[in-house]
Amino acid sequence: GEGYENIFARHKKLADATRAAMKALGLELFAPKAASDAVTAARVPAGIDGEKLVKVMRDEYGVTIAGGQGEMKGKLIRIAHMGYISEFDIILGIACLEKILKKMGYAFEFGAGVKAAQEVLIK
Repeated sequence: GEGYENIFARHKKLADATRAAMKALGLELFAPKAASDAVTAARVPAGIDGEKLVKVMRDEYGVTIAGGQGEMKGKLIRIAHMGYISEFDIILGIACLEKILKKMGYAFEFGAGVKAAQEVLIK
């Protein structure tokens, strides 16, 4: 098999790419001091409906990310990067996130998240 060290290294690289993308999009990481290599949580920008964002990505584009739970419902997005998730699953997910954020009126440099992720993944 792949071996534990390689698996952990792959998850870390995907996590680093995802976090770089969130920062490039101006999204605040939810727990930057306790970041997980399993999932990245970021705050939904002010004025954006986080529940609608997750629903549109899933229902219209077949891209599944998670929202926040409990008191964080609608305020967080969570992107997994553990298990059977590849570099291009992350790229596709970020590209979809960018598209929907742009359509919902969030102002950012289009393509910045995908570019930031690719720069981590190329290493």
